[in-house]
Amino acid sequence: MSTPFFHEEFPSTFEAMTLTLDRAVSSLLCEGWIQEDHEACTRLCLEEALVNAVRHGNHNNADRAVTVSLEADGDCCTIRVSDEGGGFRVDEVAFPELDQMGGRGICLIRHFMEHVKFDTQANCLEMSFRRKAS
Repeated sequence: MSTPFFHEEFPSTFEAMTLTLDRAVSSLLCEGWIQEDHEACTRLCLEEALVNAVRHGNHNNADRAVTVSLEADGDCCTIRVSDEGGGFRVDEVAFPELDQMGGRGICLIRHFMEHVKFDTQANCLEMSFRRKAS
């Protein structure tokens, strides 16, 4: 059974997103899910998911909310990012060409996280990783 250790909802602005990102990463560090030397990869994945939710999901509409939740289940941490947009199919996002803008965030998340899926019913990007030994 998973146990949430962080949950926050914020309006779809980059200012609010940055504050939530900092608090979420701090929570991951405090709970021992990431070490400072691995913080950059996890921060990058969470930031890409939040940017996508704000920009592509909610179209920078501050009247729409983004929710981020961090849950622990044994040695697995799951990060869920939900928005109020129309959704997308994560399995249809291909690696972008070198001259193409966009699409790299999902590719980075897929590379650094052990599991990535998009729950269309909950309109939620879910990514997970296992606790690294110190």
